[in-house]
Amino acid sequence: ALSLMAVSTSKAQPKSVGASFSISRIGIVYEHAFPESAAFLDVSVGAETAELFVGRKNYPGIYTSLTWNIIFKEWKSSEGNDIRLYAGPGASIGYSADFRDTDGVFFGLKGKIGGECVFARNAVISLSISPVIGSHLVSYPDHYTMKFYLNGIIYSLLPEIGLKYRF
Repeated sequence: ALSLMAVSTSKAQPKSVGASFSISRIGIVYEHAFPESAAFLDVSVGAETAELFVGRKNYPGIYTSLTWNIIFKEWKSSEGNDIRLYAGPGASIGYSADFRDTDGVFFGLKGKIGGECVFARNAVISLSISPVIGSHLVSYPDHYTMKFYLNGIIYSLLPEIGLKYRF
């Protein structure tokens, strides 16, 4: 029933697709707006690159995340450009190395706060931070260990830049 509702309402709602970049992650982003509630759903899939860029790993991890963002302030210009401030909760899961640790599965609650500029020509530029408070499950040869996911806090305070096309 939820899938049918999503399909039936998706035709009238603005959507955006693009990419996001930061030192800690590079990803593909899909946004689905709900103008009647001043909110949008943000789904992203990508590579966790924090340990790769600092030289502790030779390969990136992977992640997927979902956030429900509420627009709490919006300015509209006469030329059709909009500036929005938003924030919202979500969740994230993936497989990556943690801060000075080995690879493992991470999962946790994610928050997102940021701003975006929607241009009249359907280009969107955003700047946000997305901390993840969660756990990192690591498998050692003789046992499993669950630790606090440090990369979710340490590297998430670095801003993430998004470039999207709105349709």
